[in-house]
Amino acid sequence: MVENKYSDIEGIRKKWDEHAKRYDKWYETFEGAVEHYVDWEILKGYLPQNRDAKILDAAGGTGRITLPLAKMGYSVTLCDISPEMLNVAKQKLLRERVLDKVEIMECDVCKLRFADESFDFVLCWDGMIEAAKELIRVTKKGGRISIFLMNKFGAAISKFRKDPDSALDLLRTEPSYISHDEEKHRAVSVEEARRLFETERVRVIDIYAVCGWLDVFNIPKKILESREWDEKLFKQVTEMVLRLSKEPSVKGMSRHLVLYGERI
Repeated sequence: MVENKYSDIEGIRKKWDEHAKRYDKWYETFEGAVEHYVDWEILKGYLPQNRDAKILDAAGGTGRITLPLAKMGYSVTLCDISPEMLNVAKQKLLRERVLDKVEIMECDVCKLRFADESFDFVLCWDGMIEAAKELIRVTKKGGRISIFLMNKFGAAISKFRKDPDSALDLLRTEPSYISHDEEKHRAVSVEEARRLFETERVRVIDIYAVCGWLDVFNIPKKILESREWDEKLFKQVTEMVLRLSKEPSVKGMSRHLVLYGERI
């Protein structure tokens, strides 16, 4: 699997601490609301039926996913490298009176402080593939895992307009790395992701193409940044994204991939 490429843990912690107070604001925009809706619609189909299942939301930040899971009755462990992001999450959980359902822990997603096979369901939507070994380690055999990955082809498409040479290098190089949120991550294709996880004895259930579709749709920036929108348009866009996320022929165009698998 991929080795941990994080070299400046304190720098990463400081960056996310500074983002904490405004992080959730983006999800109040049209673009952010579409992304959250699509993420959640896909996730719902994979959640454990047993509400006593132990769930880990690794690199879960301000609790975007932890909060609705706790409100559904799940017991969730939320961990993140940023104490300020976790503090925002704690305040949200307190307001919704579900803090008792959540254990909050500050830790590096690539060095999780949990025993092997601790969780029935593990999700990590910000640690990327560098965290995969640790995420798999703490997942029970027969448990499920969900992880966001940088899409190599989508990244190359995004780069091409401004820097064709860099975009082509990304496709030519193996393995391929790109900068995202001021951090360096390995970017993979759908097939590369499948091979990497199957090597680690994870049966890949499916891989969806998420994030970045609104760039492809050419929706005006004014609408993307709006905090008020037409509900018909929102429904049309989310249905389009959900349908495309499952379509093999266009998965290479998205910014991220989200992999769902089962540890065997």
